[in-house]
Amino acid sequence: MTEDLIKMLELLNENSGWFFDFFVIVVAVGISATLLVHIYRFATGKSDWLGRSLDGGDQSSQMALIQLDTCRKENEELEKKVLLLENDRQELMDLLKEKKNQLEQKKVQLTKFKEEIEMLKNLYEELDQKYDDETYTMSQIMYTAEEVAAAIVDQERFRQNRDDIFMNLLDYLVNTLKNFRYKNPRVIIHVKYPEKNDALVHFAHSSGHSHRVKIYEPPIYGSAAGRAWRTNEVYYVPDVEDPSYEYDLKTHSRKVYRTILCVPIKAGNYEPTRIGVLTITGSPVNAYEDIEIERATLFASLLYPLIYIDLNKRGDKNGTGT
Repeated sequence: MTEDLIKMLELLNENSGWFFDFFVIVVAVGISATLLVHIYRFATGKSDWLGRSLDGGDQSSQMALIQLDTCRKENEELEKKVLLLENDRQELMDLLKEKKNQLEQKKVQLTKFKEEIEMLKNLYEELDQKYDDETYTMSQIMYTAEEVAAAIVDQERFRQNRDDIFMNLLDYLVNTLKNFRYKNPRVIIHVKYPEKNDALVHFAHSSGHSHRVKIYEPPIYGSAAGRAWRTNEVYYVPDVEDPSYEYDLKTHSRKVYRTILCVPIKAGNYEPTRIGVLTITGSPVNAYEDIEIERATLFASLLYPLIYIDLNKRGDKNGTGT
């Protein structure tokens, strides 16, 4: 085939020499132009020495730069969002902490409210108990006043039932004492007889006493009842085993009490009206409160008219002040 091509060129050269010359010139110009373009592109950095174009690399680099810039911007946006989210998270944490503190404060307030409610409940129950106690005490005082009045009016009935009436009246007093079943109070009245200058004698007693209660005669000096008689004042011994108090520590005593309260039976504070001593014992130490001492004093005043009349009827009233 190459031989055929050479033959054809020779034939053209023989038959048309000008055309071949023209063709050679065109080819030379084309090669020169191509060479110049190649040199220019190589000089400007658009191609390498082999003529390979570098524009594709620039485009890749530019694309990479664009992508890198886009990623950078996206990263900055993400960092901003992360920062905002972190700020939001911190605000939420602060808010949560504030709410937690508020919740703790509410818990403390709720605890205080519960304590106040419990205190109010206890106060209400205490007031309710006091109301019931005072109401019951008033009923016992009314019964006592009514029975004393009935005894004074109906002397014959009183004379026939004297011991039972006094026992009932003193049991009314026992009923007004708080927790009387636990304190086991016993009440006895002693009076002063003219023929006995050194002791008081039995007059009446509440239920629960043995027959021996009538035997004991507290001395004027050396006993709690005698002290109340002498001073004409209430004498309270919270513990009969305390030697600092005046108390008759009886030999072979069967006492089952540690507290003793002695109240003079008198009309007002006028000493000559004194006619006896009302004594209450109690099983525990320091058994009685001030309110109970006041009730015992009140009952002593309520019983005074009946005791006074009975002593006059029997001719045993001690007279005045001795």
